[in-house]
Amino acid sequence: GIGKQAYWDSLVAGKSGVDWITEFDTDPYPCKVAAKVRDFNASDFISAKQIRHMGRFSQFAVAACRMAVDDSHLALAPFVTTNAMVCFGTSGGAPIFEQAAVNFQLGGMRSVDPWTALEYPPHAPASYVSIELGITGPTVSVSSNCCTGLDALQSAALQVRSGRSKIVITGSSEAPISPALFATFSALGALSKRSDDPTRASRPYDLLRDGLVIGEGAAGFVLEELEHARDRGAPVYAEIRGFGGASEAIDMRKGDLTGKVMARAINGAIQDSGLRPEDIDHVNAHGSSLPDFDVCDSNAFKEALGQHAYRIPISSIKSMIGQPFAAAGSLQAAAACMSILNQKVPPTLNQEVPDPRCDLDYVPNASRIVRVKNVLANGHGFGGGCSALVLGRVDE
Repeated sequence: GIGKQAYWDSLVAGKSGVDWITEFDTDPYPCKVAAKVRDFNASDFISAKQIRHMGRFSQFAVAACRMAVDDSHLALAPFVTTNAMVCFGTSGGAPIFEQAAVNFQLGGMRSVDPWTALEYPPHAPASYVSIELGITGPTVSVSSNCCTGLDALQSAALQVRSGRSKIVITGSSEAPISPALFATFSALGALSKRSDDPTRASRPYDLLRDGLVIGEGAAGFVLEELEHARDRGAPVYAEIRGFGGASEAIDMRKGDLTGKVMARAINGAIQDSGLRPEDIDHVNAHGSSLPDFDVCDSNAFKEALGQHAYRIPISSIKSMIGQPFAAAGSLQAAAACMSILNQKVPPTLNQEVPDPRCDLDYVPNASRIVRVKNVLANGHGFGGGCSALVLGRVDE
């Protein structure tokens, strides 16, 4: 869905965004499905001059941040734009570089779009957000695989807490649906091979899961000190209460199935929040549908939360939006904010056959009304990076 309400309505309705790939021929690939943003019109958010060159992942970034700024009632006056900062994350524009490589093979250097060097690197979305919104404070790019969205929020929070920036425009984006990228993840053996029903392909924590489904998207936030937001009458969805991070430092693909390193990140976030494990009301989980990563998640929740892990609802929205890599953490955080606002948690779709190794309450197949004050979101990237963020309701 485009916009926070459409996104939230689809999540709580259990509406999957996974469908057949039509952008390229999938016959050579074991995976035939992806979760694509439908009905996106870049001209609703970006000038025609910029659209001509801007990659899809940068278009998503600008659109999400424009919606965030509008939603926060932030007037971009010169004083604001001078003292604001952009801290935005992505993995980079692989499809842009892929097209340049194809053109180079066919026609040499003269066939390569000269804008390619500017458009594919991870700095592009943050730069375009600054350009389009007129933010002249610092511009920072974050890229830490599937932890990117959570890490960008943490980096932004540190800037506000330190007093270096009054306001930070933050979030993350990704648009990775392209033939070569699909080839790389197919070669890795990471993608689901289900070909009967696209909506059933992503099934985190289910015994029949066989891999992730690639997704795309973005989420943007306006982050500022609480009293600053209240003084200007901004709607406040949640407070960033704590962050924790760790690295398994084992292998680029294989991870720590015991979940002890992820648990250390989760415990760090809870301690940083000044909370106890039993204060966590809901987990918006990494839950990518990779068999080993889902086991790591489950073990980490048990290790970090103890018996409380069995008493709280845990949702993986990737069962509906696929795995949008760098955008995942931001989309999880956006869903967490909406859970706090609406006192409801989204489901984990395709919970059909229980996995005895993933025996927690993964909110099977239907959303649920829950008292939600504090939400934990976690991320786990290839290479072993683990991040955790605690978001909390702000009492009047």
